[in-house]
Amino acid sequence: MTFHRISRSPSPSAPPARWVVREHSVPEANRLTKELRIHPALARVLAGRGWRAGQECSDFLSPRLMGLRDPFELRDMDRAVERTVKAIRSGEQIGVFGDYDVDGVSSTAIMVLTLRFLGASPQWFIPHRIDDGYGMQSDRIADLARNGVTLLITVDTGITAVEEVRHAQSLGMDVVVTDHHLADSELPDAAAIVNPNRPDAIYDGARLCGAGVAFKFVHALLKGADVPAPEAKEFLKGLLDLVALGTIADVVPLKGENRLLAHFGLECLSNSPRPGIRALLKICKLEGRRLTAEHVGFALGPRINAAGRTDHAGTALELLLTEDDARAAELATKLNSLNTSRRSEEAGILKLCLKQAESQMESGEDSLLVVDDPSFHLGIVGIVASRLADRFYRPAIVLRSDPELARGSARSIPRFDVHEALGACESYLEGYGGHAAAAGVRIAPARIDEFRTAINGYASNVFQTRDMTPEIAIDTELDPEDISWELFDHLAKMEPFGEDNPAPVFLLRNVSNAGEPRIVGSNHLKLYVQAGTQRRSAIGFNKGHLMEVCNCNGSSYDLLCQLSENNFRGDSRLELTVLDARASD
Repeated sequence: MTFHRISRSPSPSAPPARWVVREHSVPEANRLTKELRIHPALARVLAGRGWRAGQECSDFLSPRLMGLRDPFELRDMDRAVERTVKAIRSGEQIGVFGDYDVDGVSSTAIMVLTLRFLGASPQWFIPHRIDDGYGMQSDRIADLARNGVTLLITVDTGITAVEEVRHAQSLGMDVVVTDHHLADSELPDAAAIVNPNRPDAIYDGARLCGAGVAFKFVHALLKGADVPAPEAKEFLKGLLDLVALGTIADVVPLKGENRLLAHFGLECLSNSPRPGIRALLKICKLEGRRLTAEHVGFALGPRINAAGRTDHAGTALELLLTEDDARAAELATKLNSLNTSRRSEEAGILKLCLKQAESQMESGEDSLLVVDDPSFHLGIVGIVASRLADRFYRPAIVLRSDPELARGSARSIPRFDVHEALGACESYLEGYGGHAAAAGVRIAPARIDEFRTAINGYASNVFQTRDMTPEIAIDTELDPEDISWELFDHLAKMEPFGEDNPAPVFLLRNVSNAGEPRIVGSNHLKLYVQAGTQRRSAIGFNKGHLMEVCNCNGSSYDLLCQLSENNFRGDSRLELTVLDARASD
């Protein structure tokens, strides 16, 4: 088990982070310890996050698939099922229109496999990120119509495709939209719209990803097609590996149904019978391992995403659909190669962006970074924008400035709604879309400079000093004597970790060095610390800037850390993952 690292930890270019300790009720922590028979440190973590003794907390620590809600609670589900069952039974040609990221590819695979299971022979289409752009396109819909498609099912897309759905209808198609993105003021006039986030949704509180929505539709579809319950249950369980990929990679909150889907999906992923998944695990050196959300986020997901970023996502979809071991190995190798190329190109773009960003930071006037260059790869600008936001703790927009049109991505930080900011400056833009944390942008190249000035003017009016300071939430202070495999195993009950359920962060006071601190790899801090009677190995990924604090000539310092397991050549040991450090008071 390896815990997630804090997603927005401070870097040399970001201001020092505020340490904020979560408050907890001591009596409530004691009740949790006794009632749930858990380690007191875990009880303090849960109490600080608002959990109370009772069935809800018990269900959180011991997830059960029977906790999934009835899919027919989703608006339009009955209409979507009725139209799709009719198409299957009458032998209509069905098309599936997906998206090019991990969630979109996983959703497409879920839908294609289910339609095949029910006897249909669906066609599918996933757009090319650069050639086609995001979302549905009328030309591609026309291609599907020429191929005889009369029912088009969207996955992870379609909620804003008002004109495209109208075009499909004019070509003789019915459209069933399954999506999770936010709608515009007008909904498409589709045969059915299954989306828990539609304005008139009755499925409150479920921030499902596209794969989650597709899974709910499939669940309902099997019922509507009268598949016997035992057979349907077995088939649905077999799809959970794909659901986990989309759910974790799309960074939706890992609470409620998402937690169930991720928890059981990771179990399925670890033992997947799918040749493509097995080949991907092998190339990531994860065979035989118990998988965590971090493995999806940092190993499997990036390789699947690499196809859509630098080539075509059809390669990733074929990997998930193939039943041939040899072909799966070829595709996994190709995805691995694409990911290596993506990382290399990302490093080059980041280097160029850092020069521009540092220049803007030196001016002292920019609260929001806007960088552009015609050489930037459009499939990678979003990742680089995230890197800039992390490094400088500023919202960042990275644009590829082609002669006719600049396109790019925006990434934000907590407490700043970048979608709202773009809306305030929309007179400078050709188009934009997204949400508070991430968005896509289109702008005429000649207007980039004035747009930079305008959006920074907006940001300076809404930002407060605390908004631009990183913050690390500390779950509880930890007695060094409590660091043990027993605690580690108890903390594992909270997995999978991710959005809205981060790995616990502990404060260790007055630790000292039990060896010389050093920098290893690319700016990683390696420590051996003495905490109480315990001597522990510790690693701080990209935390070389903490060397000054930790190399303290015999003085003690306070450490923020998580517990992790280090597996090396079959040897497993308990280790501290360093998040931050300060001189002790």
